[in-house]
Amino acid sequence: LLIQDLGLLSLIREKLRDLEVHASTQMHIHNIAGLRSCRKLGIKRAVVARESSLDFIQEACKEDIEIECFVHGAICVSYSGECLMSSLTKKRSANKGMCAQCCRLRYELYEDDRRIQTDTDYLLSPKDMFLLNDIPDLIRAGVSSLKIEGRMKSPAYVGYVTRLYREAIDACYKNEDFSIDDETMMKLKLLFNRGFTDTYLKNDTSPLFHNVRPNHMGIRIGKVVKVKGNRAFVLLSEDIKQFDAIRAISSKEDSGLILNVLKVKDRMVKKAYRGEIIEVSFKSEVKVNDEVYKTQDMALEKEICEKEDLKLPVRLKIRAHANEKLRVSYKDFVYESDFVLDEALKQPFTKEGLCKCFSSTDEHPYYLESAEYDIDNFFIPRSRLNEFRRNFYNELDRYRLSLFKRTAVPYEKGAITVYDKEQEILEEYVYSRNSWHFSPVVNNESKYSDNYNVVADLGGLFLNGEKIGYYSLNVTNSYAYEFLLRHGFRNVILSLELNEEMTDELVRSFEERNGISISPYIFFYGRRELMHILRDPFKDYVKNYDHALLSDGTNRYRIIKRDGFTDIIEYDIYQ
Repeated sequence: LLIQDLGLLSLIREKLRDLEVHASTQMHIHNIAGLRSCRKLGIKRAVVARESSLDFIQEACKEDIEIECFVHGAICVSYSGECLMSSLTKKRSANKGMCAQCCRLRYELYEDDRRIQTDTDYLLSPKDMFLLNDIPDLIRAGVSSLKIEGRMKSPAYVGYVTRLYREAIDACYKNEDFSIDDETMMKLKLLFNRGFTDTYLKNDTSPLFHNVRPNHMGIRIGKVVKVKGNRAFVLLSEDIKQFDAIRAISSKEDSGLILNVLKVKDRMVKKAYRGEIIEVSFKSEVKVNDEVYKTQDMALEKEICEKEDLKLPVRLKIRAHANEKLRVSYKDFVYESDFVLDEALKQPFTKEGLCKCFSSTDEHPYYLESAEYDIDNFFIPRSRLNEFRRNFYNELDRYRLSLFKRTAVPYEKGAITVYDKEQEILEEYVYSRNSWHFSPVVNNESKYSDNYNVVADLGGLFLNGEKIGYYSLNVTNSYAYEFLLRHGFRNVILSLELNEEMTDELVRSFEERNGISISPYIFFYGRRELMHILRDPFKDYVKNYDHALLSDGTNRYRIIKRDGFTDIIEYDIYQ
């Protein structure tokens, strides 16, 4: 299981300790201390943050835990697991898989209450990760797994991208050079791209943000050279086919469509070539010199997706004798009918008939590779044989699943210590920075105090001394709260995503299960941290960050620069 929630982790480690567990990138594993905490918790593999450099990955692979890293696809502008923008402004939690993708929206930038003119409104939209050329470095570093982001992508995208990375891996193990040609790169861009970057891995200053558009760009195939009424005439710089999808990039509103009809010089064609002018009726207004992009190639997608499903070859032994039960076996699995076969009076059943029947495996992941037949002069109605075949493959599924057995492993849970809220009150400890060390949410150097810690990431889980869990640990249920208490935390500030009803349910569930009264901490005053960004999207525009604000047209946000990071803080939120 790939998990992010500490409560679920607690239950798994208690009840199914032999189940292999991987830490999701949503667990915010971005430092060596976090990896060591994962290992102590019995986690086999950790998916490190997208922001990880090759230097960090090399150090991470020296730890006694498998490392998985992102190599391709969408990049969250904020550290994963620590973005609250979607939840607090759109009521859709990124930490629960429902991100509204606020980083892909339009924003305005202000300084001293004056709007700053920017090259684009898409100030927070990153490019896509592309580490295909860096596979040898990652393999030499010791990574165990490469992660391709493919959420809500097409089957063709998933298939093609995965195939390319498989080829790069295989070439590395064969000590062969690997590179892709222009045609392959064009296909990759056609399937999905916002521009590509490897800047996090290289830890360099190359551009991270793709500010032209926040969505799939495809490839440029021409520009508008003439507009007549609702018709636009596009001079092609690349070939295009009927049923491809195109988009005109306009200063007002982009306009896209599928070329169900493709015209050249008032003549309908199936393909148009570079240098020709096609006639297109866009749904919204376009202008002369607007760039036109191809965003989908139907023939390419069909070509990629025309692959056979992988299935398990089965070799069967079939015994069919008159006046006996029908018997089929696969390895040690034997399945018999609950009826007796009849003797054939006219036409006996043949090997060919049995082969044709058992070659049909329906939805099951098998194909009949071969069969041994032991038959005589028997007969069975085809409907009954088909029913027997379906039951056989159903039972074969159950048999194969039954081969996987779990074993109970003892688990010692730590004791719960609950502090009296009368004895130690929230204001005196949590908000007294003279008494408590607040570890940063992004804590690359694993900096913690030896005494009093407000712990903001998993790296501080096993610290000695007094500990309070910060809301960045995303505690949203009673099991996660209990998990931290059992690991020596005196209390926890609950997730900002919980409302009053959810908080009451958490307390009630904990007390019913443990018979102990609790008073968890909640964040009740102050401006909340919404994003933690490794790079600065505003460096080309802002001079004085103390007077800078970001606006999405409804809400305004403070921009804070500290310790090399850019934080987005709520200022005025009206949602």
